[in-house]
Amino acid sequence: MADIEETPKDDAVTLTPMEKFKEDIKSMITEYDAEISVSSLTVSLAIESFETLRNYPSSWGMDKILEDLEKNKAKIAMAAIEIESKNGAENQLSHSENGTSRTYSEYLMAYKGVIGFANCI
Repeated sequence: MADIEETPKDDAVTLTPMEKFKEDIKSMITEYDAEISVSSLTVSLAIESFETLRNYPSSWGMDKILEDLEKNKAKIAMAAIEIESKNGAENQLSHSENGTSRTYSEYLMAYKGVIGFANCI
């Protein structure tokens, strides 16, 4: 029995660095408030919004982008919570119910102060 080697299991899942980053964001949100649950789509939207706002130079590779995303992980997590809390009917800009009114903005307050890169052509 001692001669038998354990073979690696094929069902082991290896996450890409971006998938691991998304899982880290989701765990940060759960750590912030265990009752908040956000979908992978919401986290992806928060990351995509951040990347669009930052306007990364085309010379940056995925490693450098992930490094910058990692530095701003808390902002991205708060943006995902903000996106989730603004979940309403499609294209709804405001909502009133039982005397309570809400107005949704397109700008994410979690990204206030984030400055994009100035790319020149």
